[in-house]
Amino acid sequence: MSEKTPIINILTYKLPFDISNQIYNEYQSRIREVLYLIENYKTYRVLEKDIKTVELLLALSIFYKRIIANFDAAVKFYGTVSKMSSADTIKIGSYNLTGDEKNKLLAIVLNYKKILKKYSIQPFVMEYNETRNFLKNLITLKQVMRYE
Repeated sequence: MSEKTPIINILTYKLPFDISNQIYNEYQSRIREVLYLIENYKTYRVLEKDIKTVELLLALSIFYKRIIANFDAAVKFYGTVSKMSSADTIKIGSYNLTGDEKNKLLAIVLNYKKILKKYSIQPFVMEYNETRNFLKNLITLKQVMRYE
């Protein structure tokens, strides 16, 4: 029987090695912490039956923090600069951010948000610093979904 490809590998496929390695390492570190917290603390045990979902949402949240949030910031930065000046290209190091590139980034951000919306994943789930906060966000999401 073949193993399924982990979601983190799917999300980081074709990314530059240094970025994908950073995301993968953060995922591995946080998933160990998630499993420890769920196993050892009553507060988080409510997620025990949802480990696969927790893994998927953790991967999506790390991808969001490391990739999508930066793309969103670049789109907003481009919008601000183009409104305040007549510039149609912004040079960032050796990279030229053009209107066309901005639109591609925006499409990625919008598609990501569309996926979250399709599965009723509230954006607050992606906003955390500590793994404990992530798990608390998931518990809140689970409660919200139960009452809707």
